[in-house]
Amino acid sequence: MLFLIVFSAFFLESCKSTFLGTNTRVKEEFQVAEIPFEYFSTKTKFKFKDGESKTKATADIRVKKDSLIWFRLTPGLGIEGARGIITQDSLIMIDRVNKSYYAFSFQGLSEKFNFELNYDLFQSVLIGDMPIAQSAEDDIVAQANQFTIVQRIGELTLMNQIGNKTKKLEKLTASTVKSKNTLELKYTDFNMLEQFVFAFKADMVLQYFKDNKKGEITIDIEHNRARIENEPLTFPFSIPESYERK
Repeated sequence: MLFLIVFSAFFLESCKSTFLGTNTRVKEEFQVAEIPFEYFSTKTKFKFKDGESKTKATADIRVKKDSLIWFRLTPGLGIEGARGIITQDSLIMIDRVNKSYYAFSFQGLSEKFNFELNYDLFQSVLIGDMPIAQSAEDDIVAQANQFTIVQRIGELTLMNQIGNKTKKLEKLTASTVKSKNTLELKYTDFNMLEQFVFAFKADMVLQYFKDNKKGEITIDIEHNRARIENEPLTFPFSIPESYERK
């Protein structure tokens, strides 16, 4: 359910690095490659582990840019186990197995994980773009095989490692002053999606603290099929009246 929940800490490597934060020309010329789309869909293998709790499923995902993410999880035997939608202000998921549903506001999720979570972040993780768009305020560090774009938004610091060849986000880490929670997100298996470079695999490790106890969530995502859709998609979703909210 919370397979896209994010963020963490990363300390920038300084060895053989060149700081380009004040080089206006380089900032203007260096642009991260993004995938333009209105509708997007994937069929994805999904693995989730939180302590002793494990989930393995196939996920069908549909996206309407900057508006809606729809997903359906099938644990096995072709039977739907869960269905959910993510909008600009909330995440709702139906649990078919236990005949119940969950509803979270982004404000509530942000308080729970001590990070500011929003729709843009969820969409960016799926598509492989930077969660926060590149801007002239960012610092850039050039290294042998990559650029690192450093972003500071309030108390949040993000490190976006961009491959020289792919021009895509290959690793994301982040940190906040208040939280000890950390996450590392890596993108691999870059191939062409039409004329655009797309990462077909993403691996995440989220370390978090709850009641002074350290926990770890690991998430593996592998897109078997990804499509930039030319026609509008449908997003079928309704909560049965008999389902209880958890």
